[in-house]
Amino acid sequence: MTDLTKVKEWLKDDDAVIVTAGNGMAKEEGLDILSEENFDDEYGKVADKYDVHTIGDALDKKFDTWDEQWAFWSQLVNEYSLEYEPSETMLALKELLKDKQYFIATSTFGHFFENAGFNEKRIFNAFGDWTRMQCSSGVNHGQKDDREVVKKYLEGKGEVPKCEDCNSPMELHMPLNANFFPDTDANTRFRWFLTGNEDKKVVVLELGVDETSPQLLDPMVMLVEQFPNWHYVAADLADNDLPDDIQKRSAGFATDSHDMMMKLTK
Repeated sequence: MTDLTKVKEWLKDDDAVIVTAGNGMAKEEGLDILSEENFDDEYGKVADKYDVHTIGDALDKKFDTWDEQWAFWSQLVNEYSLEYEPSETMLALKELLKDKQYFIATSTFGHFFENAGFNEKRIFNAFGDWTRMQCSSGVNHGQKDDREVVKKYLEGKGEVPKCEDCNSPMELHMPLNANFFPDTDANTRFRWFLTGNEDKKVVVLELGVDETSPQLLDPMVMLVEQFPNWHYVAADLADNDLPDDIQKRSAGFATDSHDMMMKLTK
C-alpha cells in the first residue's frame, strides 16, 4: 500500500517537480481520443463518409480536401481547447505546483496546461499542440497559431491556411504523418531543466502516461534510477510495477490521476 504521508513529505521537501502527462490526463480534461461514445452523433458526416468512429481514427485519416480537413479540425480544437475549462484534477495540480520549480512534459496536445495558466516556457508538448499549425510540405517552416483560422471556420468564413514561405497548405502541429517537427526550443528548455536539477531533490509526477507515449515513461524512470535524490510518483501503477532498484524512492497509486491528485492535495 502506498505510504501517502511519505509521498507528501517528498513533495514538501523537493526542489523541483517534473510532471509527465499522457492519455490518462487528457481524459481528465475531457479528451478521450479512443472513445466511440458520442462520436457518430457529433461528427456524423465524417463518421459515415470515412468510416471513422473515434477522434484518434479521424485524426489519422486523410480527408478528400484540405477545406474539409480544416472544418473538422476546427470543430475539435474549438470543443476541446477553445471552450476548455480546467478539471478538478488540473486545478489540484496547479495548487500543488504553486510556488514550486516545475516542468511539464506532455503528450496530450490539447493546449490544456497553457489554458490552465501554467508557464508556457515550462511546458514541452512532445506530440505537438493542435492550437498551432505547420507547413504540410515536409519542410520545417516553423509554427503558427491556428486559433483565428479555427474561429473563422466556425463562423462559416474559413479558408485553408497557407504557408507564408512556400504557399503549401498548413496542417495541425501534430504527428499525423512524417512531416511532424517537434518543438525543439521547448525540448531544449526541458533538457536544461533536467540537467540543472540532477543533484537536487526532484519528484517525477506521472499523470496517466501509458504505452502510447513511452518516451515520457522509460527515460524518466531511468533518470530516477540514476539520481539518488529523485523520487517517482505515478498514477495508474501499483508499487510493484516500478523497478526494484527505485522501490524505496517511488510510489504507485493503482488509481487514476484524479484520485491520486485528490489524495495528494487534501
